Amino acid sequence: MTPPMAPGRHPKPIRPTLDDVESRLGYVFADKALLTRALTHSSAAQGGDHRQGSYQRLEFLGDRVLGLAVAEMLFSLDDKSDEGAMSRRLSELVRAETCAQVASSLDLGAAVRVGSSEAKTGVGKRAGVLADLCE
Repeated sequence: MTPPMAPGRHPKPIRPTLDDVESRLGYVFADKALLTRALTHSSAAQGGDHRQGSYQRLEFLGDRVLGLAVAEMLFSLDDKSDEGAMSRRLSELVRAETCAQVASSLDLGAAVRVGSSEAKTGVGKRAGVLADLCE
């Protein structure tokens, strides 16, 4: 039996391992450092330029890759849709809210690495952070 917690104290949540994240994604990263960086919020990044060690630069690239991948999928799946219809569907699929829903469904917020001050704010549940993690 576990000892009772002091009033007002909550057990520290257990962050999923990189293997857990890979399992959820259905993809194994050859470079685990890349996955770690993709899950690192700027508040937890080390070094002088916190953007360098965080997911921010990867999010920029990921946004473009996601757009290209979804555009190619729409182009390939429906040869009858015109450019306007495909553009509207693309916008729906790659918008921040949709990305946040995908990240939430994969529970990526639980895996995000944040600084100690940000950990108390629930940063891993913020829609903007979830969208960035997805991208």
